[in-house]
Amino acid sequence: MKWDPTRGVRPPKALAEADLIDEDHEEEENVIDAAMSAKILKIAEDQQNEFDGIQMEEGAGDPMVDSNGYAMIQSEWADIEVENEEMNQFIRKNGIAASERIEESRTLADLILSKIREKEEKKASAGNVASEVCSISSPKVVEVYTAIGQFLAKYRSGKLPKAFKIIPRLENWEEVLYLTEPTKWTPNAMHEASKIFASNLNPRMAQRFYNLVLLPAVREDISTNKKLNFHYYEALKKALFKPAAWFKGILLPLLLDQCTLREAVIFGSILSKVTIPPLHIAASLIRICNLHHGDPQQWSVSTSYIMCIMLNKKCSLPITAVTACVDHFSSFANHSAELPVVWHRALLTLVQRYKYDFSQQHRSAISAILKVHFHKGIGPEIRQELQHAATAKWTSTDAMHD
Repeated sequence: MKWDPTRGVRPPKALAEADLIDEDHEEEENVIDAAMSAKILKIAEDQQNEFDGIQMEEGAGDPMVDSNGYAMIQSEWADIEVENEEMNQFIRKNGIAASERIEESRTLADLILSKIREKEEKKASAGNVASEVCSISSPKVVEVYTAIGQFLAKYRSGKLPKAFKIIPRLENWEEVLYLTEPTKWTPNAMHEASKIFASNLNPRMAQRFYNLVLLPAVREDISTNKKLNFHYYEALKKALFKPAAWFKGILLPLLLDQCTLREAVIFGSILSKVTIPPLHIAASLIRICNLHHGDPQQWSVSTSYIMCIMLNKKCSLPITAVTACVDHFSSFANHSAELPVVWHRALLTLVQRYKYDFSQQHRSAISAILKVHFHKGIGPEIRQELQHAATAKWTSTDAMHD
């Protein structure tokens, strides 16, 4: 801060000394810049002379080199060198070397480019592997996936081979999967495989995996051990990630193929614990109700048990699903044999959950069923629910008229 005579006040002694110090620094900077400029010019001149000597030795008499053009190139080159040195000097004054800045920018660019190249190479290698695996007749493919099958037959924990993870991407994935012999997989391997196939296959392909691989393994384990291995149980839960494929590939084939009550209890437990979209529940209920085409002779206790589980999920069903359930129970009006308690409980669950969605025809049909198949413990409760729903509907209608 310098003294301004127009202000009429001389600055303190300390401020005056500070002004002198600033002036000294400015003079030093000017001296350094001049010396540095001379040094830069000297280096440029030496390099130019050295370059001239090299050109005289190697390119003497070369008709492609013009003396004026050569001089022009050399002068431009010298100007560029001087500019670069001046820029480096400016950056060094700020505490950072120009070489470090250039190296840093190059490192960042190289890093980005290397990552892009790695990603492209991985995609290309995966495509090459997939195209090679598509040829099931290749001895190498057979050897690799046979070895993977032996690994899965002893698998307990850890990562699965990458060659196994790409199977869902293949066109002939079923043939390649057959080479691994899924019937010999451990429950742990089945659990991991179910997660991979449920995540990477579309619903139609996942349905085939569930039906051809997962369901037979689960039923075999239940039949042998009278209970289900924990890893199979978790595999079934993971498979519900594709609910449409699960119902079409597991539940409906199970009910069609003489499902035992033990199996129904296990699969019903999974249904009760996993959240399922209401539309999938509705579609599955319609399919289950029409499973035996209205023939009570083909009906099984397991069907009513599964229906009871699905109705108890309290989903908002469309009227078509409710009508299908009422028609299913109405088809037993001409069935003379005594029905088990599970059937009556399924009917009670339907009335309790959806009595307010019933039309007059629905209530009349259920009342007609109770005249044929009446359970002394459950029948009165069903009639009470129907009466309560009818009373509530009449009350709401009268209130609207008032």
